[in-house]
Amino acid sequence: MAIVPLHRVTLIGELKDRDRVVLELQRLGCVHLVDLVNDGSKPQGTAIGAEDLKAAIAYLDSCPEKRPPPSRSTRRGSATTVSDHGDVTRIAAEVLRIESESRELVDEQEDVAENIEQTRPWGDFRLPAADELRGQQFFFYRLMHREARQVPDSVRANGCVSVVHTDAEHEYWVIIAEHPPADMPCDPEELDPRPLSQLQSRSAEIGEQRERLQVQRIALTRWLDRLRRELAAIEDETARMNAKQRSLVDGPMFALQGWAPRGKLAALETFARENTLALHQRAPEMDELPPTLLSNPRPIAGAEGAVTFFMTPGYRSWDPTWVMFFSFAAFFAMILADAGYGVVLGCLVALSARRLGRTAAGRQFLQLAVFMVAVTIVYGLLIGSFFGVSPAPGSWLDRLVIKSGDHSIMQDREAMMLISATIGVFHLVLANAVVAWRWLGSGHALSSVGWVVALIGGWLLTLTMLPKPDVMALLAETLGGESAAWSETVAAGGWWMLGVGLVLVFFFSSTRPVFSSRPRDLLARCLDGALGLTGVTKAFGDALSYLRLFALGLASAQLALLFNEMASDASQVPGVGILLGLLVFLLGHTLNFVLAVVGGVVHGLRLTCIEFFSWSLTDEGQPFQAFEMRANK
Repeated sequence: MAIVPLHRVTLIGELKDRDRVVLELQRLGCVHLVDLVNDGSKPQGTAIGAEDLKAAIAYLDSCPEKRPPPSRSTRRGSATTVSDHGDVTRIAAEVLRIESESRELVDEQEDVAENIEQTRPWGDFRLPAADELRGQQFFFYRLMHREARQVPDSVRANGCVSVVHTDAEHEYWVIIAEHPPADMPCDPEELDPRPLSQLQSRSAEIGEQRERLQVQRIALTRWLDRLRRELAAIEDETARMNAKQRSLVDGPMFALQGWAPRGKLAALETFARENTLALHQRAPEMDELPPTLLSNPRPIAGAEGAVTFFMTPGYRSWDPTWVMFFSFAAFFAMILADAGYGVVLGCLVALSARRLGRTAAGRQFLQLAVFMVAVTIVYGLLIGSFFGVSPAPGSWLDRLVIKSGDHSIMQDREAMMLISATIGVFHLVLANAVVAWRWLGSGHALSSVGWVVALIGGWLLTLTMLPKPDVMALLAETLGGESAAWSETVAAGGWWMLGVGLVLVFFFSSTRPVFSSRPRDLLARCLDGALGLTGVTKAFGDALSYLRLFALGLASAQLALLFNEMASDASQVPGVGILLGLLVFLLGHTLNFVLAVVGGVVHGLRLTCIEFFSWSLTDEGQPFQAFEMRANK
């Protein structure tokens, strides 16, 4: 787990060479550029067509059916080729035209469908022209039966009234009169002037037009790769324009500045020599905040996205990717709590492997997902659950199960609660140990050491107070001695550790000078120490928060058992019992699987990103964004 050391680099060259230098620096792709102009203004221009291309790619990418890209022989023999920017622009414009027309047709189809449903009760008719009615008008009323009985007789006397349709709730009236009747219980409805048959015909036409547009859309999906390459080239051009606007110009000279990994300095020196540039590099000063570049082994790097999703660690902080990788997988497995669900998840990951393998981020996530699947299956085997079914007694699978008495430890609620709380305590111990290591050499490190000691002391005290499981009796049985003596010794050690830890927290929570002749500093240190002690309630709450691992895992296991019982009962129904039982089994476990996966992701991330990070990662930084060429990636 490492945050890559960076150096501040400055490149100085002749202004006439700036365009070439910027292009070659982008190809090198190892510098995070900073703005030397520093006026807070945004770049004055961007390459043309990027937003249209993004919209076209997004529309084609969402198409459920896609065509493969054309082969070389197909491109040579086809009149429709995409070989330059003009062709790409034409294709993008065609895609956006299809999207616009499709959206308009969808809106019109919804309106037509609504008008059809509104007009249907009155039947298929054509309204006469205004000169045919001689001042009369048609008024359409949808009356509830009780409202129809309240219509006064004067309405029938002053106009032509016809009830054209009746259903269970309404009567549909047509009234021909010069003005709307004043005594009607509701307002007349505004119907589409087109006949019902014309509306239905238009609805069919819209469907055919949408089908034709969809066929054109599917055909254009074969150019997706070419559009993506063009978009990358446009974004590269935009990045070069922005880089030039960030450069400092002084007469015939220009300067570019940025941050580069220390391991890339040799490559930058070669680059400067080949392009006749002056290169100045130095380590960051204490008042500078360089961007953060994480570097982890390939199998672990999949957890970097989970870390940066919540926050980017500060440059002088630490990289929690390793902790995220193992903690998130373990927490997810404890919440899913079933080897069968792990197998199903593994099948889903295998089906998605090809799609995930297309991008570097996808490949990193795939490695994390594979590890999560493996941990979930192993944990499910250890607690003896496979779709809620326990292995047969005496079988080799049964010998893998960790048991409490004659049953799986998952059925011992007190033991699982203790295990979950213990995981929480030592997760927080690890967080404070990391902080103590970061402050090594400073008195402030003793504050985190105090929290480590206090947390372990509080945990030991808890062990002596638990009636079940009786940990002291287990210690006496394993190591010898009396459980009462063990309880007394462990409790005394716990109290001492808790007291010493909180004393360290009180005296070393402050970063002010330890030895100061000014009473003001001493008073401030006391106030900082008192404020630090308020973290006791936070530590207690955060440790108990890990009980969700047990609670959610238990809920998943119990639901699996419940759906198995329901499927078993349904299978007893004569005739269709087997089919009904299978249906209940599949639907029930699918629902439970989805709930467990969502809970595992949400709460697995929460325990690391909120409880753990709140103790160990308080400095947020900005991500390292390399000025690099994307078109050829």
